[in-house]
Amino acid sequence: MSASSTKQNETVSRKRRGVVRTSLAWSNLTHMWMRTVVSICGIGFAILLMFMQLGFLGSVGDTATVLLDRMPYDVILRSPDYLHVYDASKLRNDVGPWVQAIDEVQSAVPLDIGVTQWTNPINQTPRAIAVMGIDLDRPAFDLPELTKEVRGKLLVEGAVLIDDATKADFGPKDGRQFGPQDVGTIASVFGKPAKIVGTFELGTGLAANGAVLCSRETFRKLVPGSSKDQVSLVLVRLAEGIDLDRGRNLVAGRLDALAGPASQASTLTMEDAKKAERWRWYTQTPIGMIFAMGVALAVVVGGVISYMILASDVQAHISEYATLRAMGYGTWFLIRTLLTQSTLLASIAFPPSVLAALVLYAITSSLAGIPIRMTLTWLVLVALLSLLMCNTAGLIAIRKLLRAEPANLF
Repeated sequence: MSASSTKQNETVSRKRRGVVRTSLAWSNLTHMWMRTVVSICGIGFAILLMFMQLGFLGSVGDTATVLLDRMPYDVILRSPDYLHVYDASKLRNDVGPWVQAIDEVQSAVPLDIGVTQWTNPINQTPRAIAVMGIDLDRPAFDLPELTKEVRGKLLVEGAVLIDDATKADFGPKDGRQFGPQDVGTIASVFGKPAKIVGTFELGTGLAANGAVLCSRETFRKLVPGSSKDQVSLVLVRLAEGIDLDRGRNLVAGRLDALAGPASQASTLTMEDAKKAERWRWYTQTPIGMIFAMGVALAVVVGGVISYMILASDVQAHISEYATLRAMGYGTWFLIRTLLTQSTLLASIAFPPSVLAALVLYAITSSLAGIPIRMTLTWLVLVALLSLLMCNTAGLIAIRKLLRAEPANLF
């Protein structure tokens, strides 16, 4: 026999063994279909749990940057004591004009932000609310609602716009969402009257369930500890054609040259600020760590479920496996068969879990008012974790399979 014929026969033999192995794994699953359905439901539950935890974790990152995403600027200046966007600490108010003097800087816009107490105008219950004070001539946010007419209304002391994503327990008249019907409502903010003159659409974060927008003068009336000599953030737009990193370095160099308190301001590009904000909420807050641990727990739970399923199946078919060994099939064939079976379980359970996750994402987003979305990253990650989970369980269950000796037949 020629070498090419031998090689062809070996290839055919390998293909046949692969078909036999896959057919045997599939037969094990379909032999007792009710048990298989229960197994798929158990593994699907673990996969769904991973999707939900990752969805919640993703929403932490999305809500962390909800404000920064609407700031059309290139560089952000913040205090060295900055914690997160709703607790930004303070900079000197003259930092903005100093930076504005740089030729490569087009504008340096101040933003005041803080969290204070809102009193529900209907039942008088207190709630924590974010207050954002903007320069009405140079708004910090890119919002279509900030028309010239609306900014004119905000010139009146105590006038505010309220985010329509603010939760219902802040007291909208219809009991569900703030809207045109609430224009003219006077609420108490830190004991001071605040008149709603309109709404805007931005979205709240996990640090506060509601937000209002006002002038910097009104901000100083509504937020304790604020001062006209201080500002929370300074947003810098570079001149056209200026490289982002070069512009950031020029701003940082200008502050260093000034020395004193101004030189201590942190200078970040807007993208770096967003990354830092997400990282802080992922790794330094209880809520981010809880959801990250939830993903790990879901993998462990799924692994335990998968192991119980595969170990039970091996025990139920121990005599069949022993027969195969008596017929001359090696241990490696049996191991690959079990791993094929575990891969099939993960593959079958994955699609319905994706559909269930999409439904739950939509329901949770609607009820909780936070964005939860499916991403390609989550799909790929959960698919890999599902295969890892099931195949690891299969490797552990192999211990039972190795006991499948021909002597067990007698």
